[in-house]
This record gives sequence, C-alpha cells and structure tokens, in this order.
Amino acid sequence: MAACETLLTWPEFCKESKEFILLSEKLDDTWSWEEKNSNIGQSYLKYQQKISVSTTNDLLQIEYHIVYSVSYQVPIMYFQAHYSDGKMIKLDDAWQIFHSNRNSQYSREDMLGILTQMEHPILFKPYMCLHPCRTAEILAQTPLSKNRLLTFVSVMGPYLQLNLDNRYGMLYI
Repeated sequence: MAACETLLTWPEFCKESKEFILLSEKLDDTWSWEEKNSNIGQSYLKYQQKISVSTTNDLLQIEYHIVYSVSYQVPIMYFQAHYSDGKMIKLDDAWQIFHSNRNSQYSREDMLGILTQMEHPILFKPYMCLHPCRTAEILAQTPLSKNRLLTFVSVMGPYLQLNLDNRYGMLYI
C-alpha cells in the first residue's frame, strides 16, 4: 500500500470508527463514539480505563480519544490521565509512567518527541497525545489492514497502556 493510501478521509474515519464501535459492542467493551457536531473532524472514539502505576502503586484514570487530524489525515491518540486525587499528570510524569510499564524501543528523548501536549481540537482543553507525524508511515507497514483505526490502536495503544483484547483482531478477519 502506498503511503498516500494510508491517509484517511473524514468519511473513511467515520466508517472505520463505527465498525470499531460495533466490534466493541460485540465484545462488551466500552468504547464510544462522541459527536460534538456534524462538521468534519468534530467526532471521536473515546475509551476510559484505570491502571495501577507499578513504580508508585498510584491509580490513574485515563481517558483516551482517537481523533481525526484534518491536516495529517490520520488518527491521533489524545489522552488525559489523572491520579486518584483528581490531579492531572504532567507530560514528563506520563513519559516515566508509560515508559516504565513497557519495554519501549524508544529512548527517553525519542518518546518525549513522540509524546507531546496539545490542545484537543474538539474540546479545546490541554491533552497529551502521540504526535501524528509518523502515523501514516506506521499504517503503511500494515497494508492488509481492513480497519486502520483498529490497526492504529493495536500498534500505538500499548505505548500508553491501552491494550485491545485480542478478539478485536479475530472478529475483524
């Protein structure tokens, strides 16, 4: 698949998101489709979970959003993470938490370049995200993917402790 074929149009993002939601419902998972309005780029996939931080035993509440990037034409994974007292984690703390919970192929400097803080394009609040600059390249490495959002979350989610049930892949064959 050529790199340009890995780019998503807004209608493709919506279609693949709705397919993703159908899989989630079949698996009794809790992904949801959030619509602010009907304009391009104003809807997103949402998922929430709690994780325990292995180095501190803190409990984190994490909310993930898979948002369409109009400029990059790829999905972007945004997230907010809060400690149990409601305090939002800082970017450097997020890198430490996610890097320590996974044997990452990325160095600290690489991860700090990938993991960034940006304004959420729909909610206009500060969120952390995986920068989309290399997403098309990652998606190009999976040319047989029938759902690029499922592939994106499966490949990039584990870096942020977002691990899909293996049955997602089995149901989508």
